[in-house]
Amino acid sequence: MPIEHQQVDSTAVVTISGRLVFGRETERLESLAKDLSAQGGRKFVFDVSALDYLDSSGVGALISCLTVIKKAGGELRLAGASPRIQRILGMTGVDKLLPAYPTVDAAVAG
Repeated sequence: MPIEHQQVDSTAVVTISGRLVFGRETERLESLAKDLSAQGGRKFVFDVSALDYLDSSGVGALISCLTVIKKAGGELRLAGASPRIQRILGMTGVDKLLPAYPTVDAAVAG
């Protein structure tokens, strides 16, 4: 699962693609969120438009990232979740914690 990030205005856009499952993928995402928060990042958008699948560890990683970012005084938004990913987030209640937007541009502007 490639994880890439770029700066768009004052927002760190983290692109997550493939599968977010137990192991290195979740550890990498959590580590990136911690590093960017420690560097002063406050606005984050996770672009999940290319995310095909996430398991319970992936959901946990999203919550972990949200916790780290909020503790640092920041905010996290999701962008581009497919219906399948939206369903998983809805079943776990994560959709109530993370605002979701249809596109990265909408999430950055929102």
